[in-house]
Amino acid sequence: MGIEKRMQPTLIHIPTISDCHATPLVLARDIIDYFNPVGRCLDPCRGEGAFYDLLPTASSEWCEIEQGRDFYAWSDPVDWIVGNPPYSHYSAWLRNSFTVAKDIVYLMPVYKIFASDKFLNDLFRWGGIVHIRRYGTGSAWGFPFGHALSAVHYQAGYTGDTSWSRYTI
Repeated sequence: MGIEKRMQPTLIHIPTISDCHATPLVLARDIIDYFNPVGRCLDPCRGEGAFYDLLPTASSEWCEIEQGRDFYAWSDPVDWIVGNPPYSHYSAWLRNSFTVAKDIVYLMPVYKIFASDKFLNDLFRWGGIVHIRRYGTGSAWGFPFGHALSAVHYQAGYTGDTSWSRYTI
């Protein structure tokens, strides 16, 4: 039959090749095991399926713009979003995530949290950061950057302290 097309009527953000980075399976597995997403889950940028293949299968959904399912066109509520989003428009991506999920975990260069004061104000109006799990540098995992790489757990309505942990082999 073909693939269902769920796309923005007008592309707001056009993906670039630099936004496409396959997540190493060991990294995806640690993130899923550590944060333990339950309920209806969404991988908003499935790519090769590193996260999606590890999510609870009965209730998991996915988006992948290259397969005709654009996350910016997604509006169905989910309990958790877990994935490796495009970094070139991370703030807009996270703002869109706020509209569909209570719990969000993204693998990202940690400096993206502090993109701007406006972004932080939006984040803290929505909720907060529950936990940041450190994974060393992006280049150590094959990403094309040397910045600190972390999985960040955002949660709607959260006002507590942010805890930290570090992945060790």
